[in-house]
Amino acid sequence: MSSVDYERAGDGHLVTRFQAGDERALKTLLERYESPLYQFLVGILRDPHQAEDALQDTWCRALQHLDSVDGGHLRGWLFTVAYHQAMLVKRRHKGQAISLDVPLADPNPGPEAALEQQEDFARLKKLIDHLPVQQREVILQRIYEGKRFREIADTLACPLNTALARMHEGVKKLKLLWGQNHE
Repeated sequence: MSSVDYERAGDGHLVTRFQAGDERALKTLLERYESPLYQFLVGILRDPHQAEDALQDTWCRALQHLDSVDGGHLRGWLFTVAYHQAMLVKRRHKGQAISLDVPLADPNPGPEAALEQQEDFARLKKLIDHLPVQQREVILQRIYEGKRFREIADTLACPLNTALARMHEGVKKLKLLWGQNHE
């Protein structure tokens, strides 16, 4: 496919190509929606730094759930995800509790729960060690160091879309490995 074809390709076609492993398709989608989503988020949050954080969270969520999105409705879905991320940022800054997809570790667990948490953390660390180096680096920098994807991309000297794709693939592999180790 030539670059003109990528630029003219519909969202559904690009999503399908990305799911088949075509990183250029993801780059095209990022380029297509990064600026409009960012402007949308700045309009809601009135803070460029918060908007960038919400944008990164939007792309993370999008990559996690892209398999279940109708490519023909990608634009609307992305803006809906961005809106929800903006609302989470607003709540976070008001000091309210945030509902996450994953349960938080109990800060005061009983002995059995504490042991189970320690075992889960150790198991997760071992699973992360089984990931390809490039995916492992992105996950460790994002989750454990709290870096933004732009910082990770700079650190690893790779394009932003590559860092996002590595995160997506790494999380997908971790879910698969976790399921295999919990059967």
